[in-house]
Amino acid sequence: MKRINFYLSMLFMLVAFTGCNDKFDTPPLVVPTAEHTPNMTIAEFKAKYWQDAVNYIDTVKEDIVIHGYVSSSDESGNIYKALYIQDETGGLTISINQSGLNSSYRYGQEVVIPMKDLFVGKYNGQQQLGFPQYYTQGSVWEATFLPFEMWEAAAEINGLPDPSKVDTVTVSIADFQGKTDGETLRKWEGQLVRINGVKFQEADGTATFANEDATTNRTLIDANGNSLVVRNSNYASFRADMLPMGEGDVVGLLSYYATSNTRAGTWQLYLRDADDCIGFTTDTKGLLKNPYSVEDGITYQNSGRSGWVEGYMVGAVAPEITSVSGNASIEWQAPTTLDNTLVIAPEPDCKDISKCLVVALPQGSKFRQQANLRDNEALYKTKIYVKGTFAPFMGTHGITGNSGSTDEFQLTIVVGGLTELEEGFENGIPEDWFNVKVKGDKAWYKTSYDNNAYAAMTGYKGTPPFDSWLITPALNIKDAANKILNFRTQVNGYGSTTSHFEVYVLDNSDPEKATVKAKLNPTIATAPASGYSSWAQSGDLDLSAYNGTYFIGFRFEATSDANYATWCVDDVKFGKGSGGSEPTPDPGPTPASGTRGDFETFNNGEAIGTYGTYSSTQGWKAVNCNILSGGDQDSNPVFTFIGHSDANPSAWAMAPCLNGKTSTVGTLTSPTLKNGITKLEFKYGAAYNETAISFRVDIKQGAKVVKTYTVTKNPVTKFEVYSFSETMDVSGDFVIEITNLCPSASTSNKDRVAIWNMNWVNK
Repeated sequence: MKRINFYLSMLFMLVAFTGCNDKFDTPPLVVPTAEHTPNMTIAEFKAKYWQDAVNYIDTVKEDIVIHGYVSSSDESGNIYKALYIQDETGGLTISINQSGLNSSYRYGQEVVIPMKDLFVGKYNGQQQLGFPQYYTQGSVWEATFLPFEMWEAAAEINGLPDPSKVDTVTVSIADFQGKTDGETLRKWEGQLVRINGVKFQEADGTATFANEDATTNRTLIDANGNSLVVRNSNYASFRADMLPMGEGDVVGLLSYYATSNTRAGTWQLYLRDADDCIGFTTDTKGLLKNPYSVEDGITYQNSGRSGWVEGYMVGAVAPEITSVSGNASIEWQAPTTLDNTLVIAPEPDCKDISKCLVVALPQGSKFRQQANLRDNEALYKTKIYVKGTFAPFMGTHGITGNSGSTDEFQLTIVVGGLTELEEGFENGIPEDWFNVKVKGDKAWYKTSYDNNAYAAMTGYKGTPPFDSWLITPALNIKDAANKILNFRTQVNGYGSTTSHFEVYVLDNSDPEKATVKAKLNPTIATAPASGYSSWAQSGDLDLSAYNGTYFIGFRFEATSDANYATWCVDDVKFGKGSGGSEPTPDPGPTPASGTRGDFETFNNGEAIGTYGTYSSTQGWKAVNCNILSGGDQDSNPVFTFIGHSDANPSAWAMAPCLNGKTSTVGTLTSPTLKNGITKLEFKYGAAYNETAISFRVDIKQGAKVVKTYTVTKNPVTKFEVYSFSETMDVSGDFVIEITNLCPSASTSNKDRVAIWNMNWVNK
């Protein structure tokens, strides 16, 4: 093929020559020219090699030549190892095992592809050029990444990039959403499209394009309620940018993802960069931090506008009134007769319904329970924040569409509340708790170890500074029979010098609006030199000085640091009696005994492609390893074949991957384990393009190897799941050590083997 990659170099040479001596003739600019002539359109090619199966692979045996203009760009990092081209008939995805494709294949570049002996197929529903791969767990062939060398040997660049050749097709979500027939899939898969008049469902002035720890789905909504997933990588350069607000237009590359021939898949849109979002606003009006006024709510009646509004609670609709006709239709007082409506005014002494908004308090909701003036007289004339759509209600100005959940209203004083609380986070962080990010992009989350769930927070992989709060529901300390608070904490310091954990009494669920912000003095965990501490009991904290309704806030704070501590909170109890001033020591998450390797805690529970030394909570050490995990799509360091954790089927397994590079041999070593061993089992496999793997499993007591097993696979099948299972008879304390034997004796990254779901049986 004729491939010329130095147009820019020629231009620089031209500048240099003319700058040094203007008597030189200008050298001609060499423009690449393809050797082959297209003889089939993309649409014709896709139809000819189409199969309805979710996964398949086929070899092109005919002298077919297609062409297209590059419509993608991986420059921002959101598109990974893929090139999209399109002609006037459709778009085509090309999966290539190479990043940085944008440097050679610019937007608008024509590419001519002689297809003979190349491969076409599907990977989980998306038709694409690729390379054959056998997926053992599904017993099917599928299309994986095409080797870059094979792609370069085939593809021909023709001419210089011409963006005007790329046609962005304007569509509506309804054109393809819910349609899975072959004709629709072929028409839209791989096509660059523009969708007008949409908004991001999650946009709230704080949500970003993607979370820091994983590829994140965001949702586009059109005026008719149709939705489309926008898939954003946590490696994208615009990941931390605020999700655009308001209504605008979005350009992106359409794809389709399905894992079953019998169930409908999901249409997805991939942005090339943040500039693919057009005409949105950065105006924060209507967000909780910048709410509308009551006057705004009246002005925007029937406009379709929605958002947060602030006002004062001044009354409720009187009994037997179905349509408000004037001021006499309102009870301007507290307590009110009924608990099903609320009147919100611009000023606390307003009694003019023409200047007010009426909102329904849905039956059985937290909104009705906590904000009605019949049962909560103390709220009268205090400020409230309500989220909804500005539209008439009961014959007057109103707020509609509020479901009554705790995330759609906010009081400025607290009434009522729980007189007892006991929370162990077994089912996650409850809906009525508040997870508040004052600074930074990391929030508290639920995790678990050794069948114990708890709440945790870290700044790892986030953007500092951090000021993140986990806040209880309102606690009615005044009426509680027992006014004692206690909880447990645990910490892994990771060498952090700026991470801090504190506990406060607050009079508002928003720490920035709290007028009472009293720091408590519990006993908290102390970070050990390495690993996690034992759980520490707070002791009994007497809250009787707070005669009212308050919140308890657990605060994680840190500035920029090389590493960040992980703080954990569990077993929060209020009104339940003494927690014990001298608690029984808890063994914590670093036991010397057990029957399962806690690989899910390597690297703070995050997959990472960088080779290094990583430790688990129990004390397992992976040296010259990277940490892989299972996932629903292959995107290093995440691989589908690793699958789920055997201890928690809803969570992905994590797998230390031992390098076979001879200068940095990968090893995996357990802490000293107790109670002997009679059987050892684990899964292993190759996530990369290895030709062979070989490793040794040693059971050691002190410096002595008492059992040894050598495992070899040659050849090895990529993404094949292999099982190790051996019986043995070892009493007493022992150590498990796995060493890569580097069968290729390579000085580069080679013979890598991933290990996961390790279990053993004690003697």
